[in-house]
Amino acid sequence: MGLTIACVFNDIEVRRHCLDRSLDAYRGPVEVEYLPVDNTDHAFSSAGAALNHAVRRAHHDVVVMVHQDVYLHDVDRLAAAAAALEDPRWGILGASGVTSGRQWAGRLRDRVILIGEPAPTPVEVDTLDEVLVMARRDDLLAEPLSEDPELAWHAYAVEYALRVRSSGRAAGAVDTAITHNSLTTNLARLAEAHRHVADHYPALVPIHTTCGTVDARDPSWRRLPIVQQHGWRRRWLRQSPAAARVRAALGVPVVLADIAHEVDLVDWSSETPLTLVNLDRAGGFAGPGGRPLLLERAGRPLVMSAVPDLAALRSTLAGLSPADPVLVTGLKIADLAPLSDLVGGDRWLAGVQWDEVWLLGGPAALDPPVEWSRPQAVPLTVGRPRVRVG
Repeated sequence: MGLTIACVFNDIEVRRHCLDRSLDAYRGPVEVEYLPVDNTDHAFSSAGAALNHAVRRAHHDVVVMVHQDVYLHDVDRLAAAAAALEDPRWGILGASGVTSGRQWAGRLRDRVILIGEPAPTPVEVDTLDEVLVMARRDDLLAEPLSEDPELAWHAYAVEYALRVRSSGRAAGAVDTAITHNSLTTNLARLAEAHRHVADHYPALVPIHTTCGTVDARDPSWRRLPIVQQHGWRRRWLRQSPAAARVRAALGVPVVLADIAHEVDLVDWSSETPLTLVNLDRAGGFAGPGGRPLLLERAGRPLVMSAVPDLAALRSTLAGLSPADPVLVTGLKIADLAPLSDLVGGDRWLAGVQWDEVWLLGGPAALDPPVEWSRPQAVPLTVGRPRVRVG
C-alpha cells in the first residue's frame, strides 16, 4: 500500500524538525509520497486551497493531510489505519475526533500529555481535528476541501466530516501514533469558522469538536463580564479537593495547571534536557510511540517516552539522577502511593489537570514559574507554592 502525505507549512524549520525527521527515519515497506506545500509567502489564502493543490498532485489512493509540527512514530500503523478507507462506509478518518457523547477518540500525544480514548479500529465521531486527517484521493478530487474564506485555517476537517455525514457516510477517529509538538495555539477567527459550519449544517447541531461544542447560538450568559472574569472558579472549586488528596499522598506542593499549555513555562535548558514520561495505562500509544524521542520546544530539548504501567514507570524514574528535570503525566491519585518512595521531598511538585495528576521533578520543581502563584493555580486549602521571581 502507498500513502501520499501532504502538509502545508509556513515554518520550514518546524517542518524539518518534526514531520520530515519522522519520514526520514522510516525504513518500512509502505511507499510514501511526500508533498509539502510551501505557504511561507502566503500564496494560499486557506488551508483547504493549499491541501487541494496537493491532492491534485497526489499519486496514491489515500491522501494523509497533516500539520507541520507532527511526528509520525509508526508509518506502518498509519498505513494500517488508512486501510480502513477500503470500507466505503468511511468518508474521512483522522487521528483525533469527538463522538456524539462528547468523548475524545484516537490516542495521541498532544504536546506533553496523552489524550483520547484508544481507537485501534475507527470509531464514529461527530467531527475530526485538523492535526491529521485522511481520505481517498478520488473523493477529495470529487468533493474538495472547503476553500471558503470564513474557514481560512480552521475547521476544514470539521466541515468535511459534517459534509460526509450529511451524505450518509461516516467520519471516524483511529489511532495513528503521532506526537503533536505544537508550540502555539491559533484561535484567531476560530469562533467565526465554527459559526460558519453551524449555519451550513443546522440539522447536525450541536456539533462536538476538539475545540468545544458549537450550538445553534451560544447562550448569551457566556458573554456576561462576570462569567468571563470568574468562570475559572468553577474549575478551581472542582479540582481543589483532588489537589488536597495529592498533597496528602505525597507531601509536595500542588498546583492547578494545564501542563500541556504551560510546559514551556518550566525551567530547563539545552544542557539539562527535560525528560518526559507519559503513563499510557489506557493503551494505544506506548506500543508504537513509546520509544524515547528527542524533540525541541523553542530550541530546548525534550526527551519524550511513554510506558504502559506503573512498573515500567518506576523503572524509568529509578534510572534518573536527582539533577535531571523530569515530567510525568497521565497519573491518577491512586498511582501516587506506589510511587511515594521515589517521589517526594523538596525536589518534586505535583499538578492537577482535571482528572489527571502530573509530577515535575528535579531542579525545575525547585524553581517553578511565577504563573503558578496566580489564584487560578493555587488550590483551596493547599497553599501557594514557592515560585520563580522574574
